[in-house]
Amino acid sequence: LFILFATTACYQSKPVEYLAIGNQVDFSLLEDQYGHPFKHEDVMNTVLYVNSMRAKKITRDALEGIDLSCLDGGRVVYLADISGMPSLISKLIAVPKMRDYDYPIWLDYSGLATEQLPVREDMVTLIAVDAGAIRSLEFIADSQTLQDKLLPECGVAKQQVASH
Repeated sequence: LFILFATTACYQSKPVEYLAIGNQVDFSLLEDQYGHPFKHEDVMNTVLYVNSMRAKKITRDALEGIDLSCLDGGRVVYLADISGMPSLISKLIAVPKMRDYDYPIWLDYSGLATEQLPVREDMVTLIAVDAGAIRSLEFIADSQTLQDKLLPECGVAKQQVASH
């Protein structure tokens, strides 16, 4: 029993080595809010990684002004770590609510796919990816800045285009 505890304590205290420019990302463990496996390795250019409610709000607000087809096609990947959420809450409340969104949200239930992604408190991690390798990393603190970063990749939302 003591050996198991000591081994577990050592494992948990091991510092996480964050991914950096040039490292490959592996999202093979992800599923969207409908349970579909991740399939966008070949087309993804941008990853929006959120791991807090504040980052989720920033992302949701930024997505209101862009054409969401870039998320449907996988060029932009919205990735959320929900491993810290109690499974009963995620299964009965959070994930069913996510099914109401007009875009896919790729979910990390275990935390294994996202544990090495760098984060800053209450910010969205914006990761530019080329052939699965990280090209650049930014931390975005507000929805307008995030929207401005996404517009070249996604374009303006269709309802905004029609109103101009």
